Amino acid sequence: MRIFLRLLLVTGALLTGAWLHAAERMPPAPARYFNDYTGTVSAATASTLDRQLELYERSSSNQLLVVVFLKMETDSSVEDYAVRVAQSWKVGQKGKNNGAVLFVFKADHQLYIQVGYGLEPTLTDATCHDIIENILKPRFRQGNFDVGLSEAVSAMIAATKGEY
Repeated sequence: MRIFLRLLLVTGALLTGAWLHAAERMPPAPARYFNDYTGTVSAATASTLDRQLELYERSSSNQLLVVVFLKMETDSSVEDYAVRVAQSWKVGQKGKNNGAVLFVFKADHQLYIQVGYGLEPTLTDATCHDIIENILKPRFRQGNFDVGLSEAVSAMIAATKGEY
């Protein structure tokens, strides 16, 4: 009887672990710097922001990405998910870890900026909080996603230059 119970517990634990792992999906690394998978932002704004972020990486070596998803593909917190996604994408230069990703999960009403260690001295937690609370949220509440994301990208660039 004990062997049966142990076998049942081990099987249950394995199935639960497999289910939890299957509940989370890592999106593939984006092909561009600005990625709107929801069609929320106008094509002109998306193109402008993508070009702005590309030019910024060329001039500074810092890689900033923006991704707009409909929802998170996980049951964990936005902070934990953003860390795992950014790490799987290998944002920034190898050895410098000088990348950051602005995540927007539209249906979940979740915003998060995941910053690599190389940018933490300039793109601090306080600065990221300020960008989210004072730039993104007010513009998004007004339905003005184009302006909110444009201003957020400019603020992130300014911060990483030490100008915010």
